[in-house]
Amino acid sequence: MSDNQNAAEVYAEVYADAQLEPGKEDFQRRFLEREGLLNPGDTFTALAAWRLIDPEGQVGMEVAVIALNDGLVQVPLTYRPGPLPDTEGLLGEMAHSVLGTRYIYDARRDPVFAAALREVVRAGGQPVAKQNVKTGEIIPSPVRFQITPGEHTEVAVRVEEAFDDATLAAIPGTIVGTWDEEGQHRSAVLARPRA
Repeated sequence: MSDNQNAAEVYAEVYADAQLEPGKEDFQRRFLEREGLLNPGDTFTALAAWRLIDPEGQVGMEVAVIALNDGLVQVPLTYRPGPLPDTEGLLGEMAHSVLGTRYIYDARRDPVFAAALREVVRAGGQPVAKQNVKTGEIIPSPVRFQITPGEHTEVAVRVEEAFDDATLAAIPGTIVGTWDEEGQHRSAVLARPRA
């Protein structure tokens, strides 16, 4: 997954027909099991996802919002063309039929993700839309951000749910995400300043 920049619009390029082995769900499961949020054999449902953009066009970044045990969690992943020196966040390798081997990381341990998240908060940005490389179709992000303005240096993605927390949502640097789920409007605190 690379990035495409067109004068004013930036899109995350996706290869909709690409074969992924193993697939994204496998890495989401690995992440959840590593965090102690999922037992082998348990089920989960991906409800929505949001993406950030790498200005260098090398690292794919996607955060899935997942229904799990009557709550919501997020699974932040990065997809890299090569490994990071620090292997702590490595979840495994994926064979991508177009891009070749991708190294999948817990995005919280990826410096490109951290920089992209800081930039979104600084600029008051939104998750990027996807562009199908084959057809050119633009697919808007299902998640929209509401960002509390203010100065901050570090922002962290929340893995566990934080719904309806008006106190937290008012802290500068907090990102509240909204999306539609089965006709219902949902929202959650997706990222907040690091304590």
